[in-house]
Amino acid sequence: MTSVTPPARDASPSVPRRLLTTLAAVLATTLLAACGGGSSGDGTKATPGTRTVATAHGKVTVPTRPLRIVSVHAWSTESLFDLGLKPVGVEDSGATYVPPRYLKRWKATAKVTSGADIDYEKIASLKPDLIVGVDVPYLSKAYKNLAAIAPTAFASYSETSTWTRFPDATARFVNREAQLAALKKTYESRIAEVSGAYRAKLADARWDVIQGGFDNGNYWIYSTASPVGDILGKLGVKFAKATTSVAAGNNKSVSYERADLLKDADYIIYYTNNDGSPANNIQKLFDLKAFKELPAAKDKHLVGTSDFLPGSYSDAMGVIADVEKALPTGS
Repeated sequence: MTSVTPPARDASPSVPRRLLTTLAAVLATTLLAACGGGSSGDGTKATPGTRTVATAHGKVTVPTRPLRIVSVHAWSTESLFDLGLKPVGVEDSGATYVPPRYLKRWKATAKVTSGADIDYEKIASLKPDLIVGVDVPYLSKAYKNLAAIAPTAFASYSETSTWTRFPDATARFVNREAQLAALKKTYESRIAEVSGAYRAKLADARWDVIQGGFDNGNYWIYSTASPVGDILGKLGVKFAKATTSVAAGNNKSVSYERADLLKDADYIIYYTNNDGSPANNIQKLFDLKAFKELPAAKDKHLVGTSDFLPGSYSDAMGVIADVEKALPTGS
């Protein structure tokens, strides 16, 4: 079994102690001036211009209305955009992987990280009053360095985290929970709408969830508890054997030659780039004769989505829209 966690380097980039000390002093002064007071990020009582939030690294004091937010993880970035905020710095996850709805705004924003390669000096130069992210392993290692620059709030992460944890935490960090509630309501309405309109078809068909793997010659099969699996489950989808055989919190890496594992699937949902092309070498699987002979392939029931790794409610609604487009009308 292969973990769904993105591969991380052994250690986050180091930062000279003198630089961190200087940056911390300068930025702490800036934050205190902006907020009319302040405290450390250790959970001490917040002043009127700040509030205390629970994070993966304990209680942190953050601005009540942060104005210069840096996001170091794609899931946080997408939720910031959803919530009507304009971060001053974001991660560089690669333009091809940014869902189309966010691409223009993402391109227009300064880039401060590429995975574990974090540009601390660039982040400091943006004078953030808040840094947000997700506590994946490589960012967890970088937390102390980031917290020395500005208050840093990370959403908790585990292999079995549901995708909703991340937008929920981001909204709490930036004091936009009312806006989040509206997004949730729209998402729930879409679930009800599509599950109701296609109830019979969704109950009769079986789905597998796959992605092109990063292992040489292998693709990945995802579990029913994966982010896409969670959304499909709420729609009332039934899953095929390949997906039900994978334990929650994991994916299964199998050879491209094992296309037969997908033989009982009526539909196969997979990851695409934001231009709709198959992502992460999954085309190697699609090109195989054995795959082309599968029922899902013959029936043209291959469902691509650029929202395969949803980090926001808009991403989740993107998955729903892609599923809806794939289903026959009148079903």
